[in-house]
Amino acid sequence: LQVNASVSAFPQKSFDLSLALARNTYQAGWLAADTFLPAMCRPGDKVCRSLVSVGKTGSHEIFKWMAGTMAGQFDQYHQERNAEIALLSLFTDQSADQDWSVAYDDSRVLLDLPGMKLIDISLDTEHRIQNYGVVFAPRAGHHSNIAERAALFMRNQGLSRMAVVEQKCADDIPLEINGERHFEGFEGQIDQYRQILTHLKGLTGYAPHLIAICQPGPLLISTLILNPELGKTFGSAGSPMHTEAERGFLTDFARLMGTTYIDLLMCLAGRRVGDDCPGVGREAYDGSYQVLGFYLLGLDQHYRNLKRFLADMKQGDQAAAERQASFYQWYNFVHHFPAGFIRDTYKKIFARNELIRGTLKIEGQRVDIRDYPCVPIWALGGSNDDIAPPLQATGHLDLIDLPSDQKLDLTCDAGHMGLFRAQRILDAYYSQITKFILAHSDYS
Repeated sequence: LQVNASVSAFPQKSFDLSLALARNTYQAGWLAADTFLPAMCRPGDKVCRSLVSVGKTGSHEIFKWMAGTMAGQFDQYHQERNAEIALLSLFTDQSADQDWSVAYDDSRVLLDLPGMKLIDISLDTEHRIQNYGVVFAPRAGHHSNIAERAALFMRNQGLSRMAVVEQKCADDIPLEINGERHFEGFEGQIDQYRQILTHLKGLTGYAPHLIAICQPGPLLISTLILNPELGKTFGSAGSPMHTEAERGFLTDFARLMGTTYIDLLMCLAGRRVGDDCPGVGREAYDGSYQVLGFYLLGLDQHYRNLKRFLADMKQGDQAAAERQASFYQWYNFVHHFPAGFIRDTYKKIFARNELIRGTLKIEGQRVDIRDYPCVPIWALGGSNDDIAPPLQATGHLDLIDLPSDQKLDLTCDAGHMGLFRAQRILDAYYSQITKFILAHSDYS
């Protein structure tokens, strides 16, 4: 395509040169006619001058039309080839490193733990409430900034003390911490969650609001059940909380294949972190396979998105095309999973639903959803979510015994990504969630 686009420039240049030569020749001819023809006609003969005028004007318009028409055809051809190149480049070029769009420096990194960072994105203002809101982003093969739009929206709606938890790529998680082997399974994750919540409570003296975006939901609620003093409210959006409340592709697949499937998959898609990374030697699951799985699950939507991107590029709508390009540059930027984490997620959540069945154990302690403490809770599901169908995201609320004014059960018309990124969902549903959280906050 690049060769085609480059080679096609030569005929255009040849045409431009030929047209310029022909135009100059005609102009020279009519200039000569304008000079000599009146001398050959009878005095006062207006026909000669009219003929010259018509000829000069007509030839100018003809050449102008030819240049515009043919140049437009060449430009359209170039634009279409460049659009096709741009589409392929989304999948062949190295995606730019991803980061949060909100400005922060090292002073804003409140904790730098082995597997995650706690970043303060609070507004620089006088805060109405004492509680931090802390958004736990998913470890799902992508950069954690998938959670940023929801975090910023809720911050600007009144949760002005706001922090986000960035999950690290397996390549960046050291195999040993202070001379001891570091494990990044469920227990290692929950231990780091506990450190984060303890730190945030220590900063203000008040327990934070816990907000789970997708995958962290079961881990975060488990942390709260084990440490009820560390949460003022709890909520989750698009999280696989109760994976038997409704059938879904992932849970049906996991139970059909059995718990040993993930071990087989690790043999096929596993890798060891290389010497050039902080996590050298750590066993990891290649996140590109996870991203490929997401493409297959949402193939129809991705086809429509990419078809729209190609059409926008061909039509010259750069603004619309850039929005899609930015999304796919993020979508294709891969983060790898620690092996222990992916195994625990598959077995404990999707295959065995241990939190709901009451068989989940963390450091020898049993964790059961029915032991949920007296902490206000909300949940948001998406009716078109193919990762965590709506009842999987909200069904756990039926198992929690709290007054109705301390529970908020929401289902919206959105797919999985729309739960965290669509402006209409933020406006219609996250505004309700923020009001719910603010109603159960500690005011200064």
